[in-house]
Amino acid sequence: MTSTFTDFSAKEPSLGYFYQIKYALLILLTHSKELDNPKVRIENLDDIEIEDINTLQLLQTKLHIKNKANLTDASVDFWKTIRIWSEYINNGTIDLDSTIFNLITTEEIPNSSILHRFKKNITLDSEVSEVITVLDKIAIDSTNKTNEKAYLAYQNLSIENKKNLIKRIRILDNSIGITEINDKIKKELIFSTYPSTIDAFLEILEGWWFRKSIDNLTSTIDFISSSELQLKIANISDSFQADNLPNHFPVQLEITDEDVENLKERKFLKQLELIKIKTNSKTLKLAISDFRRAFEQRSKWLRLHLLNPDEEEEYDLKLHDYWKNIFDIMSDQAEDKSLDELTELGKGFYLEQFAKTCPQIKIRDKFNEDYLTRGSYQILADSKKIGWHPNFKDEI
Repeated sequence: MTSTFTDFSAKEPSLGYFYQIKYALLILLTHSKELDNPKVRIENLDDIEIEDINTLQLLQTKLHIKNKANLTDASVDFWKTIRIWSEYINNGTIDLDSTIFNLITTEEIPNSSILHRFKKNITLDSEVSEVITVLDKIAIDSTNKTNEKAYLAYQNLSIENKKNLIKRIRILDNSIGITEINDKIKKELIFSTYPSTIDAFLEILEGWWFRKSIDNLTSTIDFISSSELQLKIANISDSFQADNLPNHFPVQLEITDEDVENLKERKFLKQLELIKIKTNSKTLKLAISDFRRAFEQRSKWLRLHLLNPDEEEEYDLKLHDYWKNIFDIMSDQAEDKSLDELTELGKGFYLEQFAKTCPQIKIRDKFNEDYLTRGSYQILADSKKIGWHPNFKDEI
């Protein structure tokens, strides 16, 4: 029997990034109820920062999967975080008086640790002094080389800044892990959609959130705002109404020459070849993109029980009926034409009626995505239920 070794040490950093991005969404959802149109940044001053007109909150997220342990007084996680915050204070990057410092960790703080004090607000001057005394002793006496720079950055703080920092640190230990975070997000969205569609709702929201997060990480955008998130949630909610459907594939696909080669035996491409649509042309690649998007979207709706199979069949019948009306008119023009003329007639029929323009046949009243219509016609062409050439039934 083969034994499989799972290297969590390699996987943990990757999961940490996913956790950080998902946690940023959760933070913006929860804080939007109490802050004035807050905005989130990822990997800017900290793992996550959330800011409104009055306050800035910095959040360090620490996800541990293997060797999960207690968060001790000399913890690398804690002191690495203290170093970052201390350096920001020392070089004037942040306004200490309006900043809250948060450490979010899946580890646990034992009751015996001084870090246990940070689980609640430290307000009494006597308690602040006790914490500073303990942290000073660790920073001075410890021989831990890993924390050496962190100890130095902390010791460079003035006594006043140490006091203000201590009062503004919050540690949330035993935080939710990577597998629980979706449930927490869904609870925040509980009134945004029907109970039966919450998973599908979150899938669309997460897709949008990850795209926005990448834009933020690459400095394409400076932040993601609460109002922007609220608008997206409202738009997704609208797509789950009885007269609409969610759009899981809003972006046109990039089709390569290799994709064309792999699909060259499909009947919908044979149909386009018959009317002399050039292989590897943009027109043909657009048809492949529409075909794939429509196929995947319809399949997803059926899997999520958002679309009734009878409704899908009725939609195809409407598409076929529209095609037949104009195909019959085109066929009348095909009488006594040469082979080349028939090809040109079919090419013009396809380009003018289905490529340059799109029939306005909707699967639901408010779902207005042309790719679904165009792609569904390609699906019908793939099964030879429709075609573009006047003699497609004989030629394919």
